[in-house]
Amino acid sequence: MLNVNEDAQEDITAEMPYALTSARSLTDYPLSDLSSASDISTKPLADLEFDPIYHQTWLNTHNYKEPQTYSSCQSTSSRSSRQLSDFAWKTFDQQSSRRNSPQSSFSPYSIDQQMITTSNNHLISENLLQIYHDVLEHNLSCWLTEMTCPYQLGSGTSTRIKPEWGSSWSNRIYQRTIKLDRVLQSCKFLQMTRSEDQAASKALHFAIMAFATQWAQGSHRHREKHPTETLRHGEDESNISDEFDRILQRHFWDQAQCALQQVAAVESYRVACAEMIFGVTQRPWNPDEQTLEHKVDAQGHTFAINSVFSQALDIIRKEGPPIYMESAARKMHAMKFRCDALEAGLGRQYGSREKAADGIAAISSEDRGTIGLLYWLAIMFDTISSSMNERPVVVMDEDCVQDAQKENRQVANLDNSATQSRWNLKIFVQESIEETHQTHWPCSYETAAEDIVKSAPVKVLLFRHLSYLQNAVRKSAHGKHIEEIIHSTMSLYQYWIRTHGAFFGELVQNYSLVPQRIQGWFVCISAHWHLAALMLAGLLEFIDDNALGIEDAAYSRINSQMAMGIRNRSAQELSDLARVATPPAGDANMGVPQMPDFHRATNEGTLLTEPWTMILIRAFTKACMVFLSEADESLCYTETTFGHTSDGFERNMEQAENCMKGLWLLGKKSDMARKVAEILSLASRKLRNKCLG
Repeated sequence: MLNVNEDAQEDITAEMPYALTSARSLTDYPLSDLSSASDISTKPLADLEFDPIYHQTWLNTHNYKEPQTYSSCQSTSSRSSRQLSDFAWKTFDQQSSRRNSPQSSFSPYSIDQQMITTSNNHLISENLLQIYHDVLEHNLSCWLTEMTCPYQLGSGTSTRIKPEWGSSWSNRIYQRTIKLDRVLQSCKFLQMTRSEDQAASKALHFAIMAFATQWAQGSHRHREKHPTETLRHGEDESNISDEFDRILQRHFWDQAQCALQQVAAVESYRVACAEMIFGVTQRPWNPDEQTLEHKVDAQGHTFAINSVFSQALDIIRKEGPPIYMESAARKMHAMKFRCDALEAGLGRQYGSREKAADGIAAISSEDRGTIGLLYWLAIMFDTISSSMNERPVVVMDEDCVQDAQKENRQVANLDNSATQSRWNLKIFVQESIEETHQTHWPCSYETAAEDIVKSAPVKVLLFRHLSYLQNAVRKSAHGKHIEEIIHSTMSLYQYWIRTHGAFFGELVQNYSLVPQRIQGWFVCISAHWHLAALMLAGLLEFIDDNALGIEDAAYSRINSQMAMGIRNRSAQELSDLARVATPPAGDANMGVPQMPDFHRATNEGTLLTEPWTMILIRAFTKACMVFLSEADESLCYTETTFGHTSDGFERNMEQAENCMKGLWLLGKKSDMARKVAEILSLASRKLRNKCLG
């Protein structure tokens, strides 16, 4: 069998050079020419070796030692590595200003210039890979674990993943994905030509680079403080369209898209992971998209909340359908299907696949675990993406039956009906749902991490129930069927309120005392949950307004204002999350990073460590619209009663401002978030003007 550490190390070392351009560095081109340069080569940098810093922080993870205590403090060696990485990022940060300065006296073909070019490539790759590690692998170490993966029955233990919860963590999923592909190729399960194998590696690494360059906003946006003149006056951003970081973003986005198109028909775990990573990566906008026409006139005297919401949704829709996420889910499903078939002995019916069947039976337990983990990752992404975009799930319930469901069915001799295949809370919660245990702060690092890890599948379960409800409404299902789904969904919602939600509320109240990694994990999972809750509230209102359920149940929901209660609660908690997870303004702590142990491009505010930016954009936009609507209604009530502006108006405007600050911070890495923040900021000023007069 393959040696886990050494062979994974060799794979990474051999494959990473695909991620950078060759021949001439990106920084060799004048900025005015780079974005349209047709002679930028994308073949591997076979003649370059990565510097020792790169090997230490990215490759040399097999020397990882489990920390003695779970703490947010980095070890001395880790801090040294971060300081070196920060130095490299500052160098990268200065590229734009250098490009606009008088040309260097070096000849582009001199040895000195070639050394600078090589050094720049090292600095860029080191920083982008560090961002990938600090953002995506950081989050995956929380919500993709053996403890909660439903496709590894009997392996629900935290022993193997506890090291990943500490102050240092490896690129676990990246390494295991590459190793799994290698193992499956060796046993003839995956059959790729040499060119396809190279193309798969190229696609994965370009996807990682495209993902990481979202945070490459150093030359302009990284220095901004909220509120900015851009948000106040709609400043033309064409002056930054040619900055180095923007060119780098568009370059790697284009290269990743091209590389993924070339391997669209290749079934490989590397390709599927590349598609998932690219699926959560937002497209950088072109300069002509930066200056959108907005219908909200900040100097006028009329305000239409529906118009503002419509404009914000138009901006969000620019992202387009989640085609890469869906393609990844299909590939993961197909490969898992084949694995199951071969293990069941079906492969031996086809002569050429007999060796593959024997090879599958011989792979290690860790590689089998990787198959389950990656399958669960794809299903989680598919579940969230499909319900968020109101699209059908790729992997249907009957095709993603989880190990606990299979075991229960065998014991009870149940059939494979749709009702029995549907996900339920008991799959993920081992304890009695009625007698739940709530974690309280303060607690140990390990206890907090374990609670948050267990909350991740519960969050995904709510999105899955949203999909059930969306499908039932779309198919005009019987009212009884719709009510069954609503009852199951509300049981899940109440479970969250009693357990993880209550604990997360305590973490918000004591935010400054919570370790950094715990902050990053719970903020992201909580924001995801509240987006699903806001969507649920809207769907419940639609069902009740159109009499799609049962009359008595609908009357009870309307009378208790269930939908409104869910919406207001989640909007409030999202506002609180944005308040604590964005940099404070106007006090002694201004300018101090919230996540000092993370990469310089991500450490300003906790929200910057969220890998799936679109979820936060949708969540904060919906929450902000709740508060702006409430503020607008309070003004209308004031005009009707000839009274003074109520305290409710100011409270709603303050909460809306928190959400806008969250969107503005995300705007440092997302053009979409920046434009939505601008729309809502203009609407906020419109309401202020309406209040004054």
